[in-house]
Amino acid sequence: MARAAVLSDIHGNMEALTAVLEAARREGVDAVWHLGDLVGYNADPDQCMDMLRDRNAVGVQGNHDLAAVDPQIAQSFNVLAHEALLYTLTRLHSAHVSHLYSLPLYQVMDQRVLLCHGTPETPHSYILTVFQAKRIFNLLRKKFPQVRICFHGHTHVQRLWVRDQRGKVTAQDISSREMELDPELMYIINPGSVGQPRQKDRRAHFLIFDTERPSVTFRAVEYDVAAAQRKIRRAGLPEYLALRLEDGI
Repeated sequence: MARAAVLSDIHGNMEALTAVLEAARREGVDAVWHLGDLVGYNADPDQCMDMLRDRNAVGVQGNHDLAAVDPQIAQSFNVLAHEALLYTLTRLHSAHVSHLYSLPLYQVMDQRVLLCHGTPETPHSYILTVFQAKRIFNLLRKKFPQVRICFHGHTHVQRLWVRDQRGKVTAQDISSREMELDPELMYIINPGSVGQPRQKDRRAHFLIFDTERPSVTFRAVEYDVAAAQRKIRRAGLPEYLALRLEDGI
């Protein structure tokens, strides 16, 4: 395998996932890896899971996925997320619930790449600051000494953290060009959100990972936002969930 499409936070947005998978196909990817939160917020959780199954996607469990199999967890969600989760539970086929239950909290690929949702410890934690990134780099060095690259989601924002040989951690600027990764360094990388981006860019976000170079190429593609909004409204979900898609917030 040479190229993988890395997706996160699809959140039941079939229109966004369709656009991303088509873009990934045009780029000739060999595999699809997802970082969790397949469901929640949007109107098509079952359809999205069917699409990922058809692509033999490999991935991990997000906090919304976990809540779909243990609804008590949703009690800690904000009111929008909780209402969307209740809707999701009425739409998910039992086979998809079983699949969400079976997803691991993290997965190591080819010994040197780790997939997780929030952090390797829990799908509920965020990596937003340099201090949080430092803590996770230290965790990786202790528990997963062969891992050089950690892909995570949960924040819905594209980000790339790097740790050099001295232990200094910095955030690199994101580029749409191919970004080569130094095998001597360590990286924590967020591909952004497919189904509910929050970086003031309404396009669906993902990345292409070249496993041999290695390198990452951050991508964002247009999709039919209006169709996704109509479905949210027809489902009786909160209006804000439709409006935020327009502004990418």
